[in-house]
Amino acid sequence: MKNLTFLILARSGSKRIKNKNLKKIGRSDLLKIKILQCKSLRLGKVVVSTNSLNIAKKSLSYGADKIRFRPKKYANNKSSTISVVLDFLRDEIKKGRILTNYIAICHPTNPFLKNKSFSDAYKKITKIKDRKIDSIISYTKSPVHPFLFVENKKKIKFNLFNIKGKKYSSVERSQDRPKSYVLSASIKISKTKYFLKYLKKTNNTLNIKPFNIKYCLGQEISNKESFDINTKYDLIFANYFNK
Repeated sequence: MKNLTFLILARSGSKRIKNKNLKKIGRSDLLKIKILQCKSLRLGKVVVSTNSLNIAKKSLSYGADKIRFRPKKYANNKSSTISVVLDFLRDEIKKGRILTNYIAICHPTNPFLKNKSFSDAYKKITKIKDRKIDSIISYTKSPVHPFLFVENKKKIKFNLFNIKGKKYSSVERSQDRPKSYVLSASIKISKTKYFLKYLKKTNNTLNIKPFNIKYCLGQEISNKESFDINTKYDLIFANYFNK
């Protein structure tokens, strides 16, 4: 039995880009790109969580195994990611379905993730011997170094961050700055049991991370793989990167 569920979050109603998940990169829309990638990995079933009949129909035509129609409560712009995951799990349990051991939270807005990066992350979390580890999330090199951040008061305040004993004023050359990374939503895989302890929490704005920040592994990916489409300019850049 395959022990992974790809849970693709694809609601309608995005404010910054209308019908964002159905916007095209090249000849395919973002939803199709993500579903086809999940299917091609052959690691588990593909479920699309949505509030849109149009997205549901397209998802099935692209090969999704199942649709979870979200209640309105979990389909607005204030709904947290973990509340949507818990809604899916409660529905699965209610219908007597067997849960997979792992859930991958997938976003159509990360279209450039490589299959190998996801496969490597999945292997890493399934092979880890430390039973406390619940999650793995991707990260990438930060495009802006934290040493360059300032606080704007009456006078600009520098040295906001100290990394490995170094700060902005102690490093002259950029190449001497400590390496810095930022999280990426491209890969988020967690053991299902991590979510089950929150199952009774039905608040749609539940403020809990959809991965265990205390017991979490990391998977480094490239800046391109980490690219996230949230604005019209991101969409323009994505089509340029896709050439």
